[in-house]
Amino acid sequence: MIIFGGVWALVIAVVCMFVGILLGLIVGAEMMRRDIDVEMTALRAQYEAASELAYKLNLELTEQVQRAESAERDLLATAAEKTALRAQLEGRAGNPA
Repeated sequence: MIIFGGVWALVIAVVCMFVGILLGLIVGAEMMRRDIDVEMTALRAQYEAASELAYKLNLELTEQVQRAESAERDLLATAAEKTALRAQLEGRAGNPA
């Protein structure tokens, strides 16, 4: 009878250990899932902030390029006007009327 009771105790201990291991794995997996959800939320927020910053930087770069092109056109127009005025002055100085 003692041997039979010992076998039952061993079987119950193994079953309890197996159930405990499964319960620990389930709880651990749930905690890991929650941690991953929190981390993914933080990463999504960082990605959105980085995307918004990249968009703003792209807009600023486009504006800078447009201003630079406008300044270049103005500079070329000014140089052409200066060259034309210099030619007129040289023409007047070389050919007094």
